[in-house]
Amino acid sequence: MKKGLVYTNENCIGCNKCIRACSCIGACVSTQPDERGISQIEVDGSLCVACGACFDVCEHKARAFRDDTEDFFKDLENGEAVSLLIAPAFQANYPNEYASVLGGLKALGVRRMINVSFGADITTWGYINYIREHDFSGGISQPCPAVVGYIERYIPELIPKLFPVQSPLMCAAIYA
Repeated sequence: MKKGLVYTNENCIGCNKCIRACSCIGACVSTQPDERGISQIEVDGSLCVACGACFDVCEHKARAFRDDTEDFFKDLENGEAVSLLIAPAFQANYPNEYASVLGGLKALGVRRMINVSFGADITTWGYINYIREHDFSGGISQPCPAVVGYIERYIPELIPKLFPVQSPLMCAAIYA
């Protein structure tokens, strides 16, 4: 099974709630029972759009996102050019800590820190230009990768309706 952003951890008891909640048919698949007779529900990364519906319904906390924190610090240690994209809420949620956290990361070697709100400015500029330069007849904005992934995999006839403008996060990443 292809590994993706979402995976099943050892807490899974095979209750199938994630299968019922998942809008992507085949993304959650029951495995063969183990020696104890317990099946787990695995995630097919090629079908999963990482929307989080399975996280919401799982009372056993059996879903997890792939964590690349160790890779991040290893890249810093190896002198890789690392940039951070910082959500505008970070400063609001941690008003007393954000400066020391970001300063510490800068001291460890982070080269650039970009506020994602700057990406929102780029996205807005892109929408305005697209609307002005094309015969605008409505479209689907794409700030949510789960929505875009779902359209690309399951409703490809809507792809032409997706605005050809990246999300604020992606615009900030491209700039970084």
